[in-house]
Amino acid sequence: MRRQFPRSVFTILALAAVLVSISGVSFAFAKGQSHSVARTQFATSSKHATAPMVSMHRVDMSGVPAESASQAKLPTRAMPLLTGVSPAVYAQRKADALHNKNAPVAAHPDQATPDTPKTLVKFKGMADSAAICPYFGGCQPPDQALAASPNWVMQGVNTSFAVYNTAGTRQAGWPKNAQNFFGVPNPGSCDTNGPFLSDPRAFYDPIDGRFWVATLQVEGAFGINSCPESTLYWIAVSQTNNPNGVWNVYAFNMALGTTNAADYTQFGFDQTAIYFSGNMFNQNGTAYSYAESFSALKSTMEAGLSVTAYGFFNFKANGVVLDTVQPVENEASSGPGAGLLINSFNGNGDGTHDCFSTACSGLVVWAIAHPGTASASASGFIASTSKSYISPPNADEPGCPSGCIDTGDTRISGTPVYQAGTIAFGLESALNNGTQNVPGIFWGLVQPTINGSGVITNATVTLNHTFAFSGDRAASFPALMQTKTGNLLMVFDTMSSSIDPGIMYATRLTTDVGGFEPAKFLKKSIVATNNSRWGDYEATSYDGTATNNVWFSAQFSGGNADWATFIGKVNF
Repeated sequence: MRRQFPRSVFTILALAAVLVSISGVSFAFAKGQSHSVARTQFATSSKHATAPMVSMHRVDMSGVPAESASQAKLPTRAMPLLTGVSPAVYAQRKADALHNKNAPVAAHPDQATPDTPKTLVKFKGMADSAAICPYFGGCQPPDQALAASPNWVMQGVNTSFAVYNTAGTRQAGWPKNAQNFFGVPNPGSCDTNGPFLSDPRAFYDPIDGRFWVATLQVEGAFGINSCPESTLYWIAVSQTNNPNGVWNVYAFNMALGTTNAADYTQFGFDQTAIYFSGNMFNQNGTAYSYAESFSALKSTMEAGLSVTAYGFFNFKANGVVLDTVQPVENEASSGPGAGLLINSFNGNGDGTHDCFSTACSGLVVWAIAHPGTASASASGFIASTSKSYISPPNADEPGCPSGCIDTGDTRISGTPVYQAGTIAFGLESALNNGTQNVPGIFWGLVQPTINGSGVITNATVTLNHTFAFSGDRAASFPALMQTKTGNLLMVFDTMSSSIDPGIMYATRLTTDVGGFEPAKFLKKSIVATNNSRWGDYEATSYDGTATNNVWFSAQFSGGNADWATFIGKVNF
């Protein structure tokens, strides 16, 4: 349920920083940013906040019935899409991106040897249907949640969850709709269609051996219904390493005493805590307000005990109100000494450039010291990138060579991952491939430095590259995963005026020089899609250092021209 905002090579630029802590909030002053102009300081800031727990219970999945088409015949309602500007202005910006002379020049896949491994397992995941998505138009796009252990694969889409064994056999009693999975009560007579749930995310924690799932609920906002305003995050953790059993379920109030409502679930973890973030809009959805992010102790939630989520809101950098401050999935067994968040510049620009007519650069890395406690503190550092990024044009597909498929903006959409000392990230950008601007990918690795107090003192971009195809072919909605040694996999969507919307993946070994190796298809399609919404994000999962498998899922155009999903596994 992404909403757009009103404004939307190993070259390392040195950063000089002085950290000052004021009321638990740290500020980083940095120089040397790409596209820099005369400026005395670049600063990051945020404010303390608390997301109170408003519900806690257990759900035994063995007693939750599987959903069926006969159970799901409900009146139609559309999932709202807010742009922050008029539809005409948003459409014009996407059209302008196709001819924007400020689009960065693409670097094509440059590995000489095609070493991207074949999938060891691949199978079809959930697809749009009357059972999976009862609301016409209400599950476009599906979004992607994926959590894989050595024994189980769990997938989430709007608005359902399913469990498979690692051979791809869906388990009895699945899929389950999101309301039953989380045990969400009906909002009452104000909406007889039930609670409005959206934007699932998931991960498997290989250290603790638990599955985690999150989704958001919105009532009385964005024109969804006439219920009293409510904005909640539902978060569930399995009591064991088997997702077919009992789960501890929590709900957190995201409103901070306002009538703002959350959009775009973001979800991560480390050895100590889980982290969840949201983009907050005013109640009618006409204006973006701020980003907020919270942490809660894993051990408390795994034990099924009462918990409070502590965090921050109104994240800023270079004087700009930020959006999509993504929690990082920390797959390492130790380090780096604080919780990690990361964001690109997007809806409000980077302080000098607006990211849709002029290209932005840089990333902001945040460290959360003492996560999940009242003593939590946040510090941020602006990392320079040698490459820039800018809002992408829409993608073509057969029968529509004029940009029919939405490609989002310059946020980091797939959950970023920390492993082998670096954060892997990917985002969308218009890229000039030598012939035209196409939707492409800006990706890289960032190495954070955290001191003994949990404060970030440096963030070095050790690798930043672009990925694009020739012609009018798009690469969009990237999601990355690192193995224990730092090998990379990136899954993404692809389509063009001659290629139906499908799924590809590419890999990069730590011994490779440059970008990704030539990509392989996970799933080709044979029909164009009738969906204009795509994404909003794809997903990856890591099942632990013992097995070292990377799992990934994304969407393609199914045989009925509606969305379907496919899941794959590789081992380096």
